[in-house]
Amino acid sequence: MRKILIIGDSSIPARKELLYSNTYSTILKNELINYSIEISAKTGNFSREININLEAFMLYGYVPDIVILNYGIVDVYPRPYPNKIYKLLACTGFLPYVDKFLKKTKLYYKLGNFFKFQEVNIKNFEINTVSIVNKLLEKGVKKIIIIGIIKPYKVLLKSRIANDEIIKYNNIYKKLSKKYNEIDYIDIYNDSSDDFTIWDGYHYSKKASKYIADEIIRLVNYD
Repeated sequence: MRKILIIGDSSIPARKELLYSNTYSTILKNELINYSIEISAKTGNFSREININLEAFMLYGYVPDIVILNYGIVDVYPRPYPNKIYKLLACTGFLPYVDKFLKKTKLYYKLGNFFKFQEVNIKNFEINTVSIVNKLLEKGVKKIIIIGIIKPYKVLLKSRIANDEIIKYNNIYKKLSKKYNEIDYIDIYNDSSDDFTIWDGYHYSKKASKYIADEIIRLVNYD
């Protein structure tokens, strides 16, 4: 049985707004019955962490035929505060209250957008992503499917800053897909609409999850 490994961030697991049965990983498990599918993802995951700890994300010795990479929102999407302040708020217990206030006032992403808070700048994002791809190919992975970063809907839709940054980050994915025959790119940025996300504008809705699953199935079956 061939093996698929999905590596990424909070875009992958179920959440209150997206039931487990509607996640694209569950759809894949139901549709690709000839494949063994494993998931290695966590909230707040970003390119630098994946690159440094790739062996852990590959489940220590698990060598899949296909790897699906689904990260980038943590790298590029504007956060309401830098990572150090986030950790401070989390440690002191104030984070839930601050988050609730910022979401209620619709300032959650506007603050980050204004101050340009990003976890990983584009130069380091490219370094990390190239390194991840090379490590996967060296380990014998035959196909890599990269899911692009979704367009900034909801409160950030009209932000030229956020939108332009996401296009630049996605172009790194596109460049790699053109360079390596082993890489396929899913262009969710251009293929999406505002009902592809939940309230925050970047986590997938049921419709987006179905779209991603269909695209992956098409790419897998094409081989």
